[in-house]
Amino acid sequence: MIKNQNKIILMLIVGLIINTLSAISGDDAGTIIKKLQKKYDGIRDASVTFSQHVQFGVTKSEQTFSGKFSMKKGNKYRIEMDQQTIITDGKSVWSFNKINNQVLIDKYKEDPKSFSPDKVLVNVPGNYNSVLLGKEKSGEQEVSILKLTPKNEKLNLKWMKIWVDNDDWLMKKIQILDISDNLMTYTLNEIKINSDIADSAFQFVVPDSINVIDLR
Repeated sequence: MIKNQNKIILMLIVGLIINTLSAISGDDAGTIIKKLQKKYDGIRDASVTFSQHVQFGVTKSEQTFSGKFSMKKGNKYRIEMDQQTIITDGKSVWSFNKINNQVLIDKYKEDPKSFSPDKVLVNVPGNYNSVLLGKEKSGEQEVSILKLTPKNEKLNLKWMKIWVDNDDWLMKKIQILDISDNLMTYTLNEIKINSDIADSAFQFVVPDSINVIDLR
């Protein structure tokens, strides 16, 4: 899949993991990270609305957009944005461009360097070094800031930062700095866990009016 799509998936998945931590004692990074894999066992599906702000390292230009992300175990996910919808059922991937009225269909491919939902959810504790940077005020709320640094230098990112509300342990913000010094900031809202999302949500029914490029 396209790198930018993988980055979106990675950030939202990490956010959904942390948002399941509803009752953790202690506030060191190790305590939080150790709970991630155990909590994943209870997640069947999840959805979240998000906004993303990007500061490009080379051009210094900025870009903002928003969308909705849904996932289900089995490498099923759906990303809906203003101009594009990306869907996979774990077998095929549909990328629908609304401007061109075109859908690109390809096989879902396992890639050791990719950021698939199941892979990130299972491997966060083993693949990232974590440190608690400190706490800060966000309005009237106190948040803890975690920094995750990948142990594998081949990953296309330098670090991630996660802002977690100390009262309800819900994710407030995520940042990622990639190897090109592009800084992406995600804000998460309307998080829903285990709402029994139908499998049909992770398939794309192609209307006759859409131009289809099938690479399968």
